[in-house]
Amino acid sequence: MTKRFSRLVLSTILASTLAVLPFTTQARTLSIGTNPQGSVAYASGSAIADVVGDAIGTPFTVIPQGGPTAIIPAMTAGEFDFAFANVVAAATALDGKGPFKGRKFESLRVAAVVYPLHLGVYVKKDSPIKSFGDLRGQRVASAFKSQSNLAGFMTSALAMSGMSYDDVTAVPVQNGVQAMDELIDGGLDATIFSTKAGVVQKADAVVGVRALSVDSSDSASATLAERSPGAYVAEVAAGSVPGVAAPTNVIEAPFVVLTDSQVDEETVYQVVKALAENKDKLAVAASDFEALDLNTMGQSKLPVPYHPGAIRFYQEKGVWQ
Repeated sequence: MTKRFSRLVLSTILASTLAVLPFTTQARTLSIGTNPQGSVAYASGSAIADVVGDAIGTPFTVIPQGGPTAIIPAMTAGEFDFAFANVVAAATALDGKGPFKGRKFESLRVAAVVYPLHLGVYVKKDSPIKSFGDLRGQRVASAFKSQSNLAGFMTSALAMSGMSYDDVTAVPVQNGVQAMDELIDGGLDATIFSTKAGVVQKADAVVGVRALSVDSSDSASATLAERSPGAYVAEVAAGSVPGVAAPTNVIEAPFVVLTDSQVDEETVYQVVKALAENKDKLAVAASDFEALDLNTMGQSKLPVPYHPGAIRFYQEKGVWQ
């Protein structure tokens, strides 16, 4: 009886102590899934793992995968806690559409909008291809087997000019990094990828690349909105990214940090808080974070719901839209 009572008292004291310990003491190792090395997502995920991990005092690792079709299922299965994706891919995963057809990932949640993702369609700088119309019959990257969201964006870009993959010579690739390497080596005439990706910088340094300007007419914008909900046309300034020597229209989609509804509220709260409070350090590690803005991190109108831990932080800051 006495021993039982002693154990009960000890358990009560331990529980009370843990309840008041800081998050950093109680936290487990965290991880974030990203696209392959050479991508914007990988660079950003690495920045978060380093900066946010240090800020909350928790080991944080980055796990490169394929694209969203590999990352989102793995995250919702518990292989890691957070993931990067554009909001279009996240919305199709939530609803079980597009490349996720027949598989709804209803536990998917947004933690934060971090910055706009710009996607450009690239050709070699000295290529005779000057417009989307010139792509007819040319070798264009397709399939993107482990990064199929890029195939969706390329399909949208072609459709905005009244074209489809039937009008070009479709060349299946594994992912965006491989496609850019194929462009460098001469195996492709055009491909699509993030304008600030490391492999795009590499391609520009090795052979020189040029981004084609997408159609920005009302009808083209409507086509983009229909095929890639949440995406829109944006102009990037001359010289701001590789392959853009003049103002160029590209596809823009909000880039988001995702998590799962099963990840506990305090973990998500602390990670989002660390993101918001360490913009400068994140931007040093990955320049895209220069566009991180507390006022736009929490957007209730996104087609994917937010995690309660994230909402709590944004409400405390008075920026929940």
